[in-house]
Amino acid sequence: MATGGRFDTDRPPAMREPAMSIDELRARMDALDAELLGLLARRAELSTAIARAKRAQNLPPRDPERENELVARARALAQPPLTPEAAETCLRAALDACRAVATAASAPVPEPCRVAIVGLGLIGGSLARALKRAQPAHRLTGVDVADRLEAPRASGLFESLHLPEDGAAAVAGADVVFLCAAPRVNLRLMAEVRKDAAPQAVVSDVGGIKADICRAGRRLFDGRQGPWFIGGHPMAGRAQGGFAASGTDLFSQRPWVLTPRHSTPLEPLRRLQGLIESTGAHLALLTPEDHDRTVVAVSHLPQLLALGLMLCVGGRDRGMAGPALRDMTRLAHSPPALWNELFRARSELVMIELQRLRSYLSDLEMAVAFGEDMTRFFARAASLRDALDSVPVAPAARGA
Repeated sequence: MATGGRFDTDRPPAMREPAMSIDELRARMDALDAELLGLLARRAELSTAIARAKRAQNLPPRDPERENELVARARALAQPPLTPEAAETCLRAALDACRAVATAASAPVPEPCRVAIVGLGLIGGSLARALKRAQPAHRLTGVDVADRLEAPRASGLFESLHLPEDGAAAVAGADVVFLCAAPRVNLRLMAEVRKDAAPQAVVSDVGGIKADICRAGRRLFDGRQGPWFIGGHPMAGRAQGGFAASGTDLFSQRPWVLTPRHSTPLEPLRRLQGLIESTGAHLALLTPEDHDRTVVAVSHLPQLLALGLMLCVGGRDRGMAGPALRDMTRLAHSPPALWNELFRARSELVMIELQRLRSYLSDLEMAVAFGEDMTRFFARAASLRDALDSVPVAPAARGA
């Protein structure tokens, strides 16, 4: 074992400890894991204190220069058998984890309210967990079909759970109603929710397509007196769905788009904003049309690319596939029923993005065919990739 930065393999044979069994080695590793997790918890506490201080002083939440210094230090301090690259990977993972905890823990605590969540899958379940963590005094009600209520009931998050035919009981007393079912189901539920919601209630959804449901919202909710409808979409998810996959930190550091109308009063918008920001998400305001164009480019297109790449490469890897291919094809596990609906809903926008991608692939194909220097492609792509991390998402001008 390590002694003063040295390992047994560096010591003379006579000084080495007796060989240990696998179980003994694992026991030592378990003890180190427990110690490491304790240290990470302490680091997360410090990260939270810093995040709160930055919020109070209106400072940017991230400091790229500081992060670069930490990474350089980790590489310099790496001890064998840990390589500098492995040390950087470990530190970056710790930074990401601590930042997610700090973002949620330092978020403003909203006033307790009654929240109804219709649809208790990945998004609905994660929303319930995040809201309860931020404000344990929230009173949550949930709605879903019978065979999906067992796990939500066991979670202890909900004051009451209801079947769809009894959904009015869940919605009637709510201050905020989140529609977290599939987009087509949410559209079908809009008229019922409008009828059952309290006059002061705010109704929102979490679907990846906004134009259709916002049109329905304009038709059903007049926008001058409650209840109010404000379309929404958290830009968060996982390849696996369902309540079992839900997590408290799903929305942390992720954009949550809202699409209010010009006539939407400020009070219901602020009420919804308070709940959303308490999950650790940051708010962005867009028109439904701007949202759909953007999301097709940054979400629908990557989903299709993951499918195409996996279909092209799958079965030919001969066991040599590395992290790059695995990361790029993670979305191959996404639920097809949901994506079929999303692709159909905005097929014209999806086709535009596929054609744009095809033009870039044609440029790359020609460059490869003629042995062209591809530095300009790499340089441009690297610059655009850096911008993903360095530029925070800023709210657009209020519209819709």
